[in-house]
Amino acid sequence: MSMDASDDASATSAAEASHLVRQGGAGRLRRSVLAAAVILGIIAPASVVAAVGATSFSAAPALANGPLINGGGSSYAAVAIDQWRAEILSIDGDNVNYNTSSSVIGLNEFAQNQLDFGASEIGYSTGQASNTPTERYQYLPDVAGATCLMYNLTDITGHPITQLLLNSRLLAEMFSGQIKFWDDPQIKALNGGVLLPHTPIAVVWRTDASGDNYLFSEYLAFEQASIWNPFAKSMLYPPGADAVFPYPQQGGYPKKYDLTGWIGAQGSDIASNDVAAQNGAITYVETAYAYEHAKPCAYIENASGHYVIPTEENDAVALEGAELLPDLEQKLQGVYTNPLSDAYPISAYSYLITEEGTETPQKGAVLGQFIEFLACRGQDSAGQLGYSPLPPNLVQDDFNAVDRIAGAAKAPAKPTAANCPNPYVDGETPLPGEPGVEGSNPGGVTTPTTTTVPTGSGSKTGSKGSGHHHKKGHTSTTTVTTQPSKGGGGGVLTGPTKSSSSGIIPGYKLLQAVTGLAGHAGPSGTMLWGGLVASLIVLVLPAVLLGRRRRATPKALPARIGK
Repeated sequence: MSMDASDDASATSAAEASHLVRQGGAGRLRRSVLAAAVILGIIAPASVVAAVGATSFSAAPALANGPLINGGGSSYAAVAIDQWRAEILSIDGDNVNYNTSSSVIGLNEFAQNQLDFGASEIGYSTGQASNTPTERYQYLPDVAGATCLMYNLTDITGHPITQLLLNSRLLAEMFSGQIKFWDDPQIKALNGGVLLPHTPIAVVWRTDASGDNYLFSEYLAFEQASIWNPFAKSMLYPPGADAVFPYPQQGGYPKKYDLTGWIGAQGSDIASNDVAAQNGAITYVETAYAYEHAKPCAYIENASGHYVIPTEENDAVALEGAELLPDLEQKLQGVYTNPLSDAYPISAYSYLITEEGTETPQKGAVLGQFIEFLACRGQDSAGQLGYSPLPPNLVQDDFNAVDRIAGAAKAPAKPTAANCPNPYVDGETPLPGEPGVEGSNPGGVTTPTTTTVPTGSGSKTGSKGSGHHHKKGHTSTTTVTTQPSKGGGGGVLTGPTKSSSSGIIPGYKLLQAVTGLAGHAGPSGTMLWGGLVASLIVLVLPAVLLGRRRRATPKALPARIGK
């Protein structure tokens, strides 16, 4: 389907590293890991090579001499996909290229046989793509995510506002130009005690046809149809969900909808950069982009009346309400109405689209290994990047899909802790639940524990869509969701934080990734020390050579605010 790869694996690795270094966002995991992989390939000590060679692997054999496979599309999932392709290059030697654009472009280019796999949050059934495949194809969930309302706002004293409450009504009015200033009475009523400034709201909207536009407009049209649909119609766009944001193309718009000061941006990278650069700006992007810029996500009211931010746990809880069609396309109405107090209401899955049995076997072998990798070991970094891992039932669906790819090695019959180090499969992270697939029942639910603590004056709750129910002069409470820490022991606060301010995988995880020792036979002391030395090289040298500046980790915020 795509261009033939160069047979020179080392040249490809260097080109991949150079490409990632040029990309924006100084804190990117994908730049550091890929550069580290190239350096490790040059100077890794012989002891590590011996350790890897002596270790028993359950994964398929490396395909370093296999062809390059090309993917493209979704910017929503791009941070995760770039991380995975860097990891699989360093671990298995597979060459995977990914061109970040948008879901609609990914759908169209895949249908035109320009890609070996597309990436999208929406399927062909939505009617957003102008082309459809002529060959058999399939959808494979690759990661769970959430639409973060990323903002940049300082209060009247000049201090950053890091806890901002919004509901669907306010969002619909802000993103239709009906609320223009941050100190609007409706926003103030919902955020008692916050010193909101009289600063214009600079809405950053996506100019390209994208999955982000579709997911956000679908949510607003479902929750606030009486506000969103008339706005879309007035801009000469159809009501409801659309991959194109309803912005007037010919200039001019009804006086009711004041779009003065809005900023158009193509792609999530540019949209998040624009918000990070301008006080008073807000946009809708996958949470990973807020992590990269150390900017907060607004707390959004869910169906239970609680205000939650997107986190690894909150996204997973919300997606228990998703319903997947037999072909695995998603229906998200149950996510919006999920009654669980921790559910983040604008959560969704992202997908790869691949051929079904018609690939060339050589490319199918690489593609199958890449899918099995991302469904299992790749999910371990999902939470650090700003996503949520795939639950076991969707990992099983990915395994089934691998078996339908021509030339791919047969996937395990069932994901287990021994063959799939996905944190929800191996028990590293408690599984909140699984989405239902049409014709079957959703999986079991593990309810997170909650505690209530005082937070000062002003209740931070409101009735759904109103923004007016708020009492002053008494002590309110904040409900903080806790989950068992990955290392065992007590709970840890959930919030929009990364485990490393530099964006580099922690040393233990990187040692596992580089040596491939995770989940396999235990190494000897010599092997372990050799791996440790290699890890230090990988962690230190890329930072020195790339001149990276460490970004401060944002303070941990409570994941949920309730009545």
